[in-house]
Amino acid sequence: MNAKSEVTVTLSDELYKQLNAEATALGVALEWLVASLVVDTFETECA
Repeated sequence: MNAKSEVTVTLSDELYKQLNAEATALGVALEWLVASLVVDTFETECA
């Protein structure tokens, strides 16, 4: 896959805090957690 596209994600303060806590608990970067949610959303929408 050639990744030339960009996606911008805007999180509310509440969602940012929740996802940041989840990312910390999982030991992953917040960016990776959000990216995985975006990919899951696109895959669900395109399926």
